[in-house]
Amino acid sequence: MMDTGPHPGPPVRAVLVFTVRPGDTAEFERAWADVADWAGRWSGCVRQTLCRTDAAEPTYVITSDWVDRAAFRAFERSEEQDTVTAELRRLRRTARMELHTMIAERSASGPVHAA
Repeated sequence: MMDTGPHPGPPVRAVLVFTVRPGDTAEFERAWADVADWAGRWSGCVRQTLCRTDAAEPTYVITSDWVDRAAFRAFERSEEQDTVTAELRRLRRTARMELHTMIAERSASGPVHAA
């Protein structure tokens, strides 16, 4: 993976929202895990998170945290990215993405619970 060198900018969070057909949720979650494992090996990637609503039309929110905008853009523009994320694109009904500059963060005082 490309090394982005020093990290001059603030950290960023990509927020992607996907809707999928109800019968595609398990396949989408497996595809996300593959992408997240690959992205996690990319220089500058901090974490990947997957959340889902329980609505009739399943909606997923993916957050992808990066040390800075340059690291995220290097990942996003890489030759491999289109190939690795192809299955997510195939399974989506709708998708949108926003890139947010992280301003502040507070940790919880107690344990964090996840399924």
